[in-house]
Amino acid sequence: MRGDRSDRLIKKEIFNLNRHLPSRRKTLEELLGEDKPHVIGSDGTRHRFKWAELEELRDMLTPQEARRLRLPIYIEIESDTSGARIAGEVEVKVVGEVLGRDDEGDEIYIYRPEIRVLRARFPTATQYIFLVREL
Repeated sequence: MRGDRSDRLIKKEIFNLNRHLPSRRKTLEELLGEDKPHVIGSDGTRHRFKWAELEELRDMLTPQEARRLRLPIYIEIESDTSGARIAGEVEVKVVGEVLGRDDEGDEIYIYRPEIRVLRARFPTATQYIFLVREL
């Protein structure tokens, strides 16, 4: 019984950590077409993107990829792993290029030093999302 209450409390705290996440992510192409590129978080806050970051991303991608890249890029932090996961074929291409890695596919795992590099280069184009496995 006590474990159930603890599990619920942890899940509630994780939910609170993720309140800032947008209810809908936008593509790079959409954001480049806006005067003040932004998304609205599920808590109602406005998350703005820096033009320099969007332009750098545009220069890294083909026009087709810009239509598929959804921002912000989520850095998935899980409760049972030491690294982070980034999902999406175009997202993997971006992260691989930033980190100088040749990863392919639709997911990439990165660790704390790499997360720092990615966040330093794209602070507004990336966001953390916290996940918890069933306890």
